[in-house]
Amino acid sequence: MVSKVYKSVSFLLVLFSLLSGLSLNGFSQTKTNTYDIVLAGFTIGTMKADKTTSAKGEDYQIHSNVEFWFFGKIHVEFLQKAHYANGQLMKATTNSDSNRGNFVTTVVWNKDHYEVDANSYKFHNEEPINRVIKGSTARLYFHEPKPGDVLISENFGMLTTVREIEKGVYEIDVNGSMNRFYYEGGVLQKVVLENNIKNYSIKRRVD
Repeated sequence: MVSKVYKSVSFLLVLFSLLSGLSLNGFSQTKTNTYDIVLAGFTIGTMKADKTTSAKGEDYQIHSNVEFWFFGKIHVEFLQKAHYANGQLMKATTNSDSNRGNFVTTVVWNKDHYEVDANSYKFHNEEPINRVIKGSTARLYFHEPKPGDVLISENFGMLTTVREIEKGVYEIDVNGSMNRFYYEGGVLQKVVLENNIKNYSIKRRVD
């Protein structure tokens, strides 16, 4: 009798541990922020930023669509993904589809360095990065940085250092263009991006 009870308890414990493991591995939570993309006072597109937290780590996704008229119809679709494990960037991919062509950039951790294959309009970079990366531009949509933080631009595969302009306002140099991020209470409210045609901004939408 005691043996049967012991076996029943053992079976229940094993079953519970298996179910707990499945539940833990299957757990994920996604947070989404939505933004309007504004140029010269006109909304020309939208952006959605997602952060998914699971047992495997953190995944960030930035997806935007822009369409406007500038001596012809301009269309740009941008999709960026970044995966972190134990606080370290493990892989990032960027896909850009526009009138100027289709471009793909990958940044992948390999043992002790990142392999970079960055491509955009009239730009190519394969310079490896020989240090661990803890932050990137995609994370800025969910985490307010600190002055001196070193981030990677997933799109160009290049490192940049955060500068604080004033309280809650930070600036980074992305391949020669200055981008400013504005936070209130730790929440990103606006991004102003420098462009060789005309600067544009990304403003948080509050429904």
